[in-house]
Amino acid sequence: MGFSSRLKELRTSKNLTQQQLGEKIHVSKVSISGYERGERSPDRETLTSLADFFEVSTDFLLGRENKKIRNSVEIAGSIPEEYTIPILGRIAASSPSGLVSDYEGEISIQPSTVRKYGHENIFALKVWGDSMNRIIPGGAIAIIHKTCDWEDGDICAVTINGDDATLKQVFHTEKGIRFTPLSYSKFHSPWEYVKDEDEVDVIIHGVFLYGIIPTDKM
Repeated sequence: MGFSSRLKELRTSKNLTQQQLGEKIHVSKVSISGYERGERSPDRETLTSLADFFEVSTDFLLGRENKKIRNSVEIAGSIPEEYTIPILGRIAASSPSGLVSDYEGEISIQPSTVRKYGHENIFALKVWGDSMNRIIPGGAIAIIHKTCDWEDGDICAVTINGDDATLKQVFHTEKGIRFTPLSYSKFHSPWEYVKDEDEVDVIIHGVFLYGIIPTDKM
């Protein structure tokens, strides 16, 4: 039995629709449908999330073994089904403005994310605006890995002068950093911060991992 058939079998055994399973592991119904039809394959993090949710090994999901056992490195009961982290504030995805440190509620993330990055190194921010809607729509929640290390092409959470913020794709330039919107709108354009010339303080706080659309927005 291959991955597509095994996934469908596990989903139906829990009486879940494709939509419901997608909401559990934070992917779209279209993705689940594609997996079950064999038209697409999950990335490593999604595969791990599916294995965590169904409490099986990734090898079992991929059809490489027939026993429903978890990976040997995992200890039954030692990993909670999910972690809940606070949404620390809002982040503008249009012009750089509006980081709000107010408590916005809480959101659940997958154990695989916590195991990979550590609970203290993850934070959530609410996105407003449409300048990143090719990646994450306004109103969604951005899950961010708190780190100072980033590479060209990463999408990062950035603060400007201490209290302004933006979510943008970033690139090194000869003189500084270029911030690039990823929008379906033509009204947004890249802009550049030039070190030692621009009288602003730019800090990159973390790298975007994935977005979660609240269920009341779906």
